[in-house]
Amino acid sequence: MAVRRTGLHLTGDVRSCVRIDAVENLEGLHPPELLIISTKAYDTGKAVKQCRRWVTKDTKVLTLQNGLGNMELLRKWVGARAFGGTTSMGAALLQPGTVKVSGLGHTVIGGDSDFNGAEMIAQAFSSCGLSTIAEKNASGHIWAKAMVNACINPTSAILGVANGRLLNSPVILRLMNAVCDECEQVALSNEIRLPYGSMMARVHAVARDTSKNISSMLQDVRLGRRTEISQINGAFCEIGLRKGIPTPLNSTLTAMVEALYTRRFLGKG
Repeated sequence: MAVRRTGLHLTGDVRSCVRIDAVENLEGLHPPELLIISTKAYDTGKAVKQCRRWVTKDTKVLTLQNGLGNMELLRKWVGARAFGGTTSMGAALLQPGTVKVSGLGHTVIGGDSDFNGAEMIAQAFSSCGLSTIAEKNASGHIWAKAMVNACINPTSAILGVANGRLLNSPVILRLMNAVCDECEQVALSNEIRLPYGSMMARVHAVARDTSKNISSMLQDVRLGRRTEISQINGAFCEIGLRKGIPTPLNSTLTAMVEALYTRRFLGKG
């Protein structure tokens, strides 16, 4: 394992080499005070299964993942000791053990069930130089980030462009605005209190602030990896179906990104 051999190398906006105890299994390790789940959203269930016997009744579990449904899964596992959070830090894996950081961004830890616990986690992050706050409206921030991702990630993945390029086309802007409107209707039907006055303005601001970034979904498409489209746009479609909210654009984007992945199995001709 590269990290175990030579450390974790950070480049870009952060230049550092961090030595950490990297392992490939949990056998023999002491239970942690805080377990951070940062896998792809479709692997959350697998991560929970692997960690179920490792944690104790005092372990806090935090999700900083994309998409919807992660915190709910953790709540079923550890109840109020599950915390949901979001981060706007941009990162790309250049090679094993080397990560390029594109802006430290801002991290929010949700404390809707245990605000004191959320503040403790936020203080620990902040002490490491990561700008972090505790916020009671965990669901609102998680849904808001999912909405931003639903607009930017699949569009950038399909077009094969960096985030900022999406703002250059009136046609693409209209598409993202319409996708955002669908997501907002689903959120309102689920009684989610969104933390921003205008989600469309938030989508544009994130695309502008991360203009040179390659979205994680585009990175996955380029590498032929499975994407998180089902946990982002697909999740809005599933919830919308249950609530009677039409989501035709989210459904279309989900199908198109899934097609980008499945085409590798179709062969030529």
